[in-house]
Amino acid sequence: MSDRVRGAIAIIVGGFALWQSYMLYQAHRVDWRLWVELVAGLLLILIGIWRASRKAEDPTAELLK
Repeated sequence: MSDRVRGAIAIIVGGFALWQSYMLYQAHRVDWRLWVELVAGLLLILIGIWRASRKAEDPTAELLK
């Protein structure tokens, strides 16, 4: 699986975690689960953006040098 696909999956899961934390906030359940899901969602989105924007390494570039 390429880095772009893994990045896209991480962004989708991070978005779901943010949505889930918003649903907890709307239900007035401000406890530790809300903060864990909020932080996990933000981290997953950041990691997903980083992975999706990374340039793929070319294994043949080292051989051509």
